[in-house]
Amino acid sequence: MRALVLDAEWSPRSDYDLSDDEQERHRAMNSSQVWRDPELSVEERTRPEPSDDEVLVRVKYTGICGSDVSMIETDDDGYMHYSAYTKFPSVTGHEFSGEVVETGDEADLFEPGEPVTAEVTDYCGRCQMCRQGFHGHCANFEQIGFTMDGAFAEYVTVPEKILWSVSSLERAYDDEDDLFRAAATIEPSTITYYGLFGRAEGIWPGDYHVYHGAGPIGLTGMNVSRAAGAGKVIAFEPSDQRRKIAHDLGFEHVYNPIEVDPVETVREVTHGEGADVHVETSGAVAQTYPVIEDTLAERANVVHISNAGSDPDIALRKYQGSSAQLYGSEGHTGQQVFPRTIRLMASGQLDNLPLITSTFDLENADTAVRQAAKRVDGKVLVQMS
Repeated sequence: MRALVLDAEWSPRSDYDLSDDEQERHRAMNSSQVWRDPELSVEERTRPEPSDDEVLVRVKYTGICGSDVSMIETDDDGYMHYSAYTKFPSVTGHEFSGEVVETGDEADLFEPGEPVTAEVTDYCGRCQMCRQGFHGHCANFEQIGFTMDGAFAEYVTVPEKILWSVSSLERAYDDEDDLFRAAATIEPSTITYYGLFGRAEGIWPGDYHVYHGAGPIGLTGMNVSRAAGAGKVIAFEPSDQRRKIAHDLGFEHVYNPIEVDPVETVREVTHGEGADVHVETSGAVAQTYPVIEDTLAERANVVHISNAGSDPDIALRKYQGSSAQLYGSEGHTGQQVFPRTIRLMASGQLDNLPLITSTFDLENADTAVRQAAKRVDGKVLVQMS
């Protein structure tokens, strides 16, 4: 089969405290401190075979995530920007749709030909975090497209317990190709869904939501907020192209934070009440957090989703004075986040098709990743079959 493979040099920085596990397994916990000079290439690989508890999926579409981009971007010394978990060489890609081809001997939840998508984190179910229900913080995790082969390939094997049927999307999409394209955007939609409803508490229909950054995660999140009954969805995004995408999606209050005063804009749009919900999806935290803290409504929720390269100065007194909460949110595993997001899409309340602005074939998948790195698209997809 054909696959997009990422490889890099294992070269831990001299001041990085490499753990015994990292040294033994060559699996980095902080990739930006270990992997150097990453290279992408489309290669021929052997088609994987499913283990007893796995399902073999023929991939239809795979979306490019900011994490995929940050794996090929480097600092002046050649170290990749991505700062979390990876093992190379491997097939990357984790936002995907496809159809079941074959199931392992102990996997019986899916039938051949069934359309599916998947979560990213495979969890053990036995460690202390899993036994508490926090599968996304499993001590023995593996991640599709990060520490195990992912979906920038014609086929991928997926643990059955993190695979989900998307056959219900037939109610919303008459065209099969549209169904698979839409299904490839479920995973990024679950990121903000989990942040809003799995992590934060007390978010209500009618709340004013402000998104700081309207890239793919911000745009899918804005769609989720609207589907969940937000009173108004406001966004700040410096990219002209991405603001246009947001406007084309029907969002009225989308602004360039360089050209307007974000604080005054939020106050004007919310009639002086401030934002009930702030979602940080830009990573430009030095610029966004002062705005957030000056526009907090009473009992506001701030959901931090982006992987910022630095830490902001936090004005704690402003949170305290507004009885506001700041929630860190990463991933989406567990808590029925995937099936609930799929239900929203099946009902027609969540439609991400207009977000898809570029599509490439597998042979040009490396070009697709570099296109996404320009940060002007909504969602870039790679078509596998």
